[in-house]
Amino acid sequence: MGELVGWVALGLSAVLGVLLALQSSRLGRVERQFRALMKGTTPASAGRSLGELIADHGARIEAAHADIVKLQRAADLLDASVARSIQCIGLVRYNPFQEAGGDQSFALALLDRTGNGVIISSLHGRTATRFYAKAVKDGTSALSLSDEETQALKQAMGEVKRET
Repeated sequence: MGELVGWVALGLSAVLGVLLALQSSRLGRVERQFRALMKGTTPASAGRSLGELIADHGARIEAAHADIVKLQRAADLLDASVARSIQCIGLVRYNPFQEAGGDQSFALALLDRTGNGVIISSLHGRTATRFYAKAVKDGTSALSLSDEETQALKQAMGEVKRET
């Protein structure tokens, strides 16, 4: 009976030895993974726990997200402001009077992104130069346009269509 107890104890010792070897192997693998995970941390953060490091990174991510939201709002404000600036230009030079030399007269269309703006026309004659301005709303004018003003408006509207 004493001999049987000895063999059982020896068998249990062998099983425990194998289990101990397996656990040591697993522990070594976990330590290597932990070192790989902690690789690149600063010496100042070496004493901190992994949870503290993750919480710190989470706080930085939240701060970056808040900055992104602020920047998006600023970009939206800038975009709304720029939409009202002159972005599309059409220019037609012409000679309305045969006695005046060269293409001294012009029609100039100045429009924003939405097709609103003004057409400025200049009629240059031998004795005088006259300027006219006509409002443009959504790509059309309530006043009648000359052929040159219509052409300048079409040039500018071509730029509006390409941008949208």
